Amino acid sequence: MRILSTKRADLLVAVVAVGLDTVLFTRVLEAQDIKGWSLFEAPIPLIVACGLIAIPALALRRRAPLAVCVGLAAYSGALTVLFGSRPLVMLLVAVYTAAAYRTLPRALVALGATLAAHSLSVVYELTSAVDSWQSVLALALLFTLLDTAAWSAGRWGARSRARERHLAETRAAMAAEAVNRERLRIARELHDIVAHSVTVMVLQSAGAAKVLDSDPVTARESMLAVQQMGRQAMAELRRLLDVLRTVSDGETTTAAEINQLAMLPELTRSVEAAGVRVHVTVEGLAGVLDPSVDSAAYRVIQESLTNTTRYAGPGTAAVVALSWGDGELHISVSDDGAGTPMVEAAALSSGFGTLGLRERVSLIGGQFESGPHLGGGYRTLATLPAGPA
Repeated sequence: MRILSTKRADLLVAVVAVGLDTVLFTRVLEAQDIKGWSLFEAPIPLIVACGLIAIPALALRRRAPLAVCVGLAAYSGALTVLFGSRPLVMLLVAVYTAAAYRTLPRALVALGATLAAHSLSVVYELTSAVDSWQSVLALALLFTLLDTAAWSAGRWGARSRARERHLAETRAAMAAEAVNRERLRIARELHDIVAHSVTVMVLQSAGAAKVLDSDPVTARESMLAVQQMGRQAMAELRRLLDVLRTVSDGETTTAAEINQLAMLPELTRSVEAAGVRVHVTVEGLAGVLDPSVDSAAYRVIQESLTNTTRYAGPGTAAVVALSWGDGELHISVSDDGAGTPMVEAAALSSGFGTLGLRERVSLIGGQFESGPHLGGGYRTLATLPAGPA
């Protein structure tokens, strides 16, 4: 529908432009005593017909702006020499379109062709009954001003469209980047919630299956721990979904402001239930953490302990050390690697846990590193920005 409307508008502009040129700038309404020189004294129907021929070309000017402009300029020059017709409006429309839709070099070619065609019109006026050379000079200046004005308007339109395209592309790129960032954030949150819970649940259920016949009480306790871990995972997922809903509605949410480091004892208990001994140490006076930093700190510890449970296995001893000072929170999570890895848990790795932690810490201006420890086992270190105590 929009394309059809544009075509109709182009056709209407072409008809109006050619009609004005035919009425105002041909011999149709000229007095006999002020006609200039031309090769033929064509009858009025022929003059009108020659003008009408330009309508289809002008109506298609958007498809080939430069070709239409140069072609109509040459055609106009021929009409001037043959019959004394001096098309003006249609050439202004054509040069505007060429300037608006073509590069600067091609637009300059269109302007040159239009000026050349109108120079023939000035010559025609020179051979007619004009008052003086000053009148001819004024007419030449008028043609030049009209041509350059139409051309300049086209160039301004081209720059405006270029700016609009650039802004649209920039907005689209920013929107896509925001969507990607949000998708990564959600992916990291889901990974951290699900990976830890599922790893512990698998270890607990595997342990329960091994002692189900020989020690039903221990098996029952393990299954109760699995149940508790499942509830905890669902609670965290519910909090995450609440945050996403409130943010998408444009509301301020308090779910993201929950002190997640305060849940550290609950986290260590779940890890210890899977057979990993965890010792937590805290040094310095706790400072103020932004909610995003608090979440990152908790996720660093959670993912590190999950990896310890997954790869080192039950029987491993892990140490979580928090050190506050100088506007920073230093986190160290290390294990001795002395446990017994379980195939069931190791197979649950997504391969993106450490990468997600590195991205998360980097986004909040922190530093992150992890790798095998010289004394055996594995260690993760993170430094996060913290406010004063």
